[in-house]
Amino acid sequence: MDVRPTARPDVLVAGAGAGVVLALTALRWDGDQGFATDPVGALALAGGAVATAVASTRLTSAARRSARCLSASLLAYLAAAAWAVGSGSALAVAIWGSAWIPPLLLAQLTAAAAVRRSSDPAWDARVVTGALAAATATNLLLTSPADPFAGVATIAPEAWRTAAAPVGALLTLAAGLALLLLPVRLGRAALTSQGPARAGLGIAAAGTAAAPLVVLFCLLLAVARDPGAVDPALGSVAFLVALAGGSTCAAGCAVLASRDAAAAVPAVVRTTTVATAVLVVLGAGTLLAAPAVDLGPTLTVAAVAVLAVLVVGGAWVGGGRLAAALAPAEPGTPTRVPGLTARESEVLGLLASGASNAGIAAQLVISERTVDAHLRSVFAKLDLRADGGTNRRVQATRIWLQHTS
Repeated sequence: MDVRPTARPDVLVAGAGAGVVLALTALRWDGDQGFATDPVGALALAGGAVATAVASTRLTSAARRSARCLSASLLAYLAAAAWAVGSGSALAVAIWGSAWIPPLLLAQLTAAAAVRRSSDPAWDARVVTGALAAATATNLLLTSPADPFAGVATIAPEAWRTAAAPVGALLTLAAGLALLLLPVRLGRAALTSQGPARAGLGIAAAGTAAAPLVVLFCLLLAVARDPGAVDPALGSVAFLVALAGGSTCAAGCAVLASRDAAAAVPAVVRTTTVATAVLVVLGAGTLLAAPAVDLGPTLTVAAVAVLAVLVVGGAWVGGGRLAAALAPAEPGTPTRVPGLTARESEVLGLLASGASNAGIAAQLVISERTVDAHLRSVFAKLDLRADGGTNRRVQATRIWLQHTS
């Protein structure tokens, strides 16, 4: 039988990324000193594409597909920059100006898919996809960018002219709110679950939180420009690094959530909480350092230092407590309980792993009402009756554990 080796996606992505980075480097040597050809931003995006491609080789089914699409979207964004800088085409600039949105969507879908045991798309993933697709189309069709490579950075609002501005603003707001849906739902599922289920769901929630954190960072960069008087080109490079880092974080969380997540819970939770706190401190510090505030260098440094200690220190302590709350118990071995259907055994197994009804629903991509119906059937088949002295969930878990070995 003729067996041909399959090309590894991470190797292909590394080769393509290196080619685009070299093209941007050549444009920079040719005289373009804009942020789009900055080597830091270019290398960050290429590195993020490679990292997410590597992560995809450790994932299965839907999460793998999302991770590979995420890697391709980062490469596409990088290639669009080279096309826009090299050609100066208005179409190329418009596409490049919208190509940063798909990686945010795909980062969330990758992290969320890692804990789902069904290939069917969940309703929350559909909502996020629809909202961000509408935002991408709006940005592409209604926004006319000026040439951002002639001394005007993309972070500068004067570089963009938007037709039907209220429509664009509403769709942008809807997209921003949609990015909070998956972190909130997965976070709720984690906090209402126990054991290994809680750990996996918690890490997946942290992975989906990377996208809204990148958006928050983008908003802080706008604050840094005005009133903070920070060079907008520097801010634009920082955004490229944040986008690559957020995508890599989401893919990494997907890998951890799909495996034995227990050991990774403290690091992931603390990193997420501290990163959020650092963004808050940076935003507040920028406002305090703005010329309009005029606190003076000594008072500004002192105020930022106190704020950093309080906010970052609180995030460290709070993150530690949250990580402790998410710490899982010893997992049981999956099995099949006689008399139950495959789906009922699957529901019972997740129940025994500590998942709440919300946690089971999130992993199986079914409604909580359906979960409740499955559990009622399980309790009936196991002859577990509700009374004041027993807990049927505990009894069902004991039966499950009796069939594990």
